[in-house]
Amino acid sequence: MGKSIQALITPEVLAWARNLDGLTIEEAASRLNIAADKIRAWENGQAHPTLRQAKELAKYYRIPFVTLYLPDPPKKPKRIDRVDYRTFGNVGVAITTSRELRWLLRDIEDRRDSMIELYKIDGRTPKTFPLHMSEADSEGKIATEIRNLLGLTPSVQKKFRKPEKALSYCISVLENLDVLVFQAAKIEPSEMRGLSLGYSEMPIIVLNRKDENSARLFSLIHELAHIVLNNAGICNEIGSETVSRNEVELRCNRIAGLVLAPINDIKTHPAIESIVKYGFDDTYINAMARDFAVSKEVILYNIYDLGIITKDFYFETLGRYKDEYREYASKKKGGMIPPALDKGTQVGRLYARTVLDAYHNDKISTRDASAYLLNLGVKHFGSIERWCL
Repeated sequence: MGKSIQALITPEVLAWARNLDGLTIEEAASRLNIAADKIRAWENGQAHPTLRQAKELAKYYRIPFVTLYLPDPPKKPKRIDRVDYRTFGNVGVAITTSRELRWLLRDIEDRRDSMIELYKIDGRTPKTFPLHMSEADSEGKIATEIRNLLGLTPSVQKKFRKPEKALSYCISVLENLDVLVFQAAKIEPSEMRGLSLGYSEMPIIVLNRKDENSARLFSLIHELAHIVLNNAGICNEIGSETVSRNEVELRCNRIAGLVLAPINDIKTHPAIESIVKYGFDDTYINAMARDFAVSKEVILYNIYDLGIITKDFYFETLGRYKDEYREYASKKKGGMIPPALDKGTQVGRLYARTVLDAYHNDKISTRDASAYLLNLGVKHFGSIERWCL
């Protein structure tokens, strides 16, 4: 048997690649089914991996294989710490857990870098995000300004009828403002439902594609509230903040609820009169949820906030709604998503259009365009273009 070919890669670059996602030497060694000391030796320059081992590590680290041959680790701008993501408990978390989430945080930053570069190549300047509010502003005022930004009026909302149409509309408005809206495909909602990075130009919002459309709509507005308030930052040291992250999350929840279902519009809805007159019934809640294109939970909280139902009844009904959703979710079967739609929904229309425009104008190669679009095959370019229309 012939001797394996050694890969004369740069040790410092190998260590840099592993640390991109905060992977341990033990995790890398487990992937290759080798002793951890071998990885240490490769990173210290005392030995070299085989060509096969180096390629497998590059794939595992999610970097191009040729990067390992660079003379020095690539220099990238320091990532800002102003990142927030929310879980089912609506609590901001300072520690990432799954590797998929750690990779997502890196990947969305890389996509933003790519967008800025593509804009520069095309002679375009990213728009500065136009709305900033103070923590001292009331939740009602902040919600009103966000509604104005999105062009949400009662007549506009009544046309949606379904949360997916409201979600598509709001994403489209934000993308026209150069907000990057991405969707995670492989992360469980129990770990992350929404995420935001509060840049002044090309801020980022990430939704979880595994969530229902009504939940994604709420997450979108919740994360938008963080960006508007410029408070999407999470301290890296737990307990070092004077203000509870939970309170910040709850405030953004309340703002999101007011954006999607303004209290004055709720008060005057015909279903409210029926509830007051005849008593609580899910039929009335469903009618209001349909008219505002939101979840039943958002409407339920509003009628509790108006004092129409008691706190105990609110939590009892909320628990029932959650049980009903879990039963529904357990029976729901996901089908195969076409490649263009799969990649398109992950990167968003603004990003996909920008990449394809650069490709058609011969400013980037087919290989680059494919890489930007999460390795989408060129045969699917036409499909993703039609999706972008």
